[in-house]
Amino acid sequence: MKIQRKAPSLNLLEMENKNNRFDLFLKAFLVVGIILLFVGFIYLYLKVENLSSDINSLKTLDLGPKVAQTESATQSLSLDDINNIIAQAIATISAAPTQKVVEKQTVVTEPGGTTYIPMGTTATTTSTDWVDIEVSGVYIDVENDYGKDATVSWETWLKVAHGNGQVFARLYDDTNKIAVDRSEISTTDNVSFEQVSSGNLPFWRGRNLYKVQIKSLNSFEVTYSGGKIKISY
Repeated sequence: MKIQRKAPSLNLLEMENKNNRFDLFLKAFLVVGIILLFVGFIYLYLKVENLSSDINSLKTLDLGPKVAQTESATQSLSLDDINNIIAQAIATISAAPTQKVVEKQTVVTEPGGTTYIPMGTTATTTSTDWVDIEVSGVYIDVENDYGKDATVSWETWLKVAHGNGQVFARLYDDTNKIAVDRSEISTTDNVSFEQVSSGNLPFWRGRNLYKVQIKSLNSFEVTYSGGKIKISY
């Protein structure tokens, strides 16, 4: 007796086909998801690398090392170091030469071709190094302003506190950064003002800025007053 097998029905074939298509869809979806996830990971990695590169670029700027060094130096200072720095600054300010303005003069031209140019006002100092009297600065071009035959000298009034010590004064060519030759004058142990004058001076050619400089021999207070350049032509 032969057993006849029934052929699969149409409904079963359709279901199998649907299941196969669904499996293919799931596999495709999974593959696409993995690819997208991989691409997203690479993108995120590149963003992080770019951010790190930007940070490193900022660190290499000229201001970066200076700021870092400043912060490092500040953090490395102890309280004692800071107190010592402040104390040194105060000592430096206290030891700096002092100047005080008392009077002011104007240029005077006398008959016969003589001109007096004032060199600032009265000033005092206790410094044993040369000190500029800033308000004494004047620009002079001897040859162009007064002629080739003009002669130059200068004079001032000097004194020493307590009549003990010596005061020095000179002219300084601030343009050429040199003291004017033979311009140094001084007086010793004069408690009252004494007038002191120089001989003829060799001013350099051109328009130069001249200032008065003064100093004390032994740190006693010395005073300068009434300085002026004399030009005869």
